[in-house]
Amino acid sequence: MNTAIFYDDLFLAHDTQNGHPENANRLRAIRRRLEEAGLWQPLLRPIQERCSRDFLEVNHTRQHIQRIVSACENAPASLDPDTLVSARSYDAALLAVNALVEATNAVMAGELNNAFCAVRPPGHHAEKDRAMGFCLFNNIALAAHNLLHHHHLERVLIIDWDVHHGNGTQQAFYDNRQVYFLSLHQWPLYPGTGRPDEIGSGEGTGFNRNVIFAPGTPAEEYMQKFEEVIPDVFQTFSPQFVLISAGFDAHRDDPLAQLQLTEDNFAAMTRLVLTLAREHCDGRVVSSLEGGYNLAALAGSVLAHVTELMQYEA
Repeated sequence: MNTAIFYDDLFLAHDTQNGHPENANRLRAIRRRLEEAGLWQPLLRPIQERCSRDFLEVNHTRQHIQRIVSACENAPASLDPDTLVSARSYDAALLAVNALVEATNAVMAGELNNAFCAVRPPGHHAEKDRAMGFCLFNNIALAAHNLLHHHHLERVLIIDWDVHHGNGTQQAFYDNRQVYFLSLHQWPLYPGTGRPDEIGSGEGTGFNRNVIFAPGTPAEEYMQKFEEVIPDVFQTFSPQFVLISAGFDAHRDDPLAQLQLTEDNFAAMTRLVLTLAREHCDGRVVSSLEGGYNLAALAGSVLAHVTELMQYEA
């Protein structure tokens, strides 16, 4: 067993105010469930530092970064109707990015087999010049940039199984053949992107794939498609590293969507990805928390996901 959970209490200081679905209780529920299972303390790995502003500019414009800095200096503030910040949100977002950087570095160094980053704010909706959908900076995209630029990898696979399309991640690599972006999401649903005909552009054509599911799709139908698509992507792309935007809002009890997955489904999804990653890239997998807004369903799904990560044998 060589799995870690990257987390810091600073993530709780990102205050989205009363009634917001993306709130600190999400991480509290995850921690409580993992503590009950005896997993939290053994797997906990402190994050050493916040990422630099220069590193953010690998994926985001200076203007976008400054807008978030200014909003936090004048907090509480809204970057859009859904995306709220408090005085510590910028600091929490920098730490969330570096959680992914440190996790990918540790896996590349062979210190860990895999890792789960229990972070907030989430990231996959954040575009190069726009915060949206609860997201400030694109954590998973910046992790991919770290693998490309620092570790000089040539093929990074991002699997986004959040119920909402990861528009920001798609934008980041739409014309890039080094990153294959696969999103499985409900359609129609926020943010309105993620059609199957969005396949990339230029050199990235064919390296962007969107798999859509109608509201109410049964879990059996979802899993049949998942078990068809995931091996195909591994076979055609042969990734050197796998990043997962691990949203758990496709759960049947989630209030923001209408898919029908259960904790057992998320366990099976994790297991399949790990099996294929073992064959193609020595099992190198890092996942990062995105959505999931029913606290019990979220906590149970994360427990199922982390339990599978721990089963990996190098």
